[in-house]
Amino acid sequence: NVRWQDIQTAPGGQIAANNAIDQAIATLHQIDPSGRMGLKVRLFAGIWSPAWAKSLGGPPIPILDAVTGESGTIGRFWNDDFGVAYNDLENKLAAMYDSAPEVREITISRCTTVYAEPFIRDASNPLAVNALLAAGFTMDADHRCHREEITAHQVWAHTRSDLSFNPYQNISGGPKTDEAFTEEMMSFCRSTLGARCVLANNSLRTPLQIQYQAMYDNMKSLGPPIAFQTATRAKVGDLGATILTAISLGAASVELPAGFQSVPVATLSGYDSRLVANANRSPSPSPP
Repeated sequence: NVRWQDIQTAPGGQIAANNAIDQAIATLHQIDPSGRMGLKVRLFAGIWSPAWAKSLGGPPIPILDAVTGESGTIGRFWNDDFGVAYNDLENKLAAMYDSAPEVREITISRCTTVYAEPFIRDASNPLAVNALLAAGFTMDADHRCHREEITAHQVWAHTRSDLSFNPYQNISGGPKTDEAFTEEMMSFCRSTLGARCVLANNSLRTPLQIQYQAMYDNMKSLGPPIAFQTATRAKVGDLGATILTAISLGAASVELPAGFQSVPVATLSGYDSRLVANANRSPSPSPP
């Protein structure tokens, strides 16, 4: 887990030395000298953006996640100046880590609020919605932000970029969700990044949420690479069934919730072999 505010403290500044990625690489060498294991870098922007980025184009915007109570302030991520700053961050990270064999994957995170999930707009919280709209947020600007955050990751030539999808939340009136836009961005990500675009979702559970079925079907139709994070242990339902659902959708990886240790190791190994089989179907990005 990497917070933007911790690795680039000044506008246009260099990436901080001995940052969380460097530390994770060092730890990886200690626990796995063989080099078989790798890292997924979950980059957090949103409330974890540096103060200077949050102030581009106006004062920081207060935000609150109504589900968890997580709060903070965010910047105008849809603005051009914020986009230039995010592009600079990606350029510098790629220059340092794109050829590092330990770094296998990084999240796409420019257009985010609380979590590394760009399609969530805190629609269930009127205060957050009103704060975004008052700060100049529009659907057209947000749609452009999504396209630009994907193209910003073209600088990663060897490393996969993970984009977490949800049914897009429409906060400017009309239908509450826009599934068509979510699916459009899946295709755009694949056409822009090719095999380096990982289609992901961070809330898989059993039974499936009805409003997510069309999105999951589209992910499966586009094919691997696909990755999931399950819902929390309290919300995931039958964890084994959830993992099997991920496998049936073509996933090559599933991030398990805290408390997964209650599942026998032998059972997890059986799931793992099937995930590996899906991974072997996945096109490979060019090696560093």
